[in-house]
Amino acid sequence: MGRPSKNQLEKHIRACALDSANIVFVNHARERMRLRKINDPMVLEALRKGVLQREPEPDAKTDGVRCVMERYVSGVHVGVVVLVDHPAPDLTVITVMEVKKG
Repeated sequence: MGRPSKNQLEKHIRACALDSANIVFVNHARERMRLRKINDPMVLEALRKGVLQREPEPDAKTDGVRCVMERYVSGVHVGVVVLVDHPAPDLTVITVMEVKKG
């Protein structure tokens, strides 16, 4: 089976994020969240209801794919970089950012 499409990955992330037990935050993501005043509920909403605006990219260190789920939450356009090893339900949040348009 080939690599999943952008649409398939988006649906997979949304479905897996419904169970927060599937989500793991690396220390870097937690640090960036504190720095940018982005909390867990904002990240969860971005993962559960966000969209993939950018093309997913293969991760250099794993067999997974890096995806950026984006959503406007609580006045902030949140981008969550998540590592997905499709079809496994595990989601690893690598970093969290505020997306600037322009």
